[in-house]
Amino acid sequence: DDKGPALSWLWVIEAHQQLGIELPVNIKMMFEGMEEYGSDGMFEAIADQAQSGKFLNDVDFFCISDNYWLGKTKPCITYGLRGLAYFELSVQCAEQ
Repeated sequence: DDKGPALSWLWVIEAHQQLGIELPVNIKMMFEGMEEYGSDGMFEAIADQAQSGKFLNDVDFFCISDNYWLGKTKPCITYGLRGLAYFELSVQCAEQ
């Protein structure tokens, strides 16, 4: 169920590259497919990789892409999970 959201991140990067637009942030990706079974070992892997000199040591934010859709054409934005984070999001769409 996570193939679409995971591919979307790759498509965003690809679109920026094709348009010659530099990404405004550095991106590191970590895919985990065991969320239906408790994600055993994921917390430990993140804690280990966040140590100095390892892959996640300079990461400031995580984005979790296991999101829901409210129908076939209406996605929703997940704004909170376990823990606490505050964000402001502005969305502007084309006028019809």
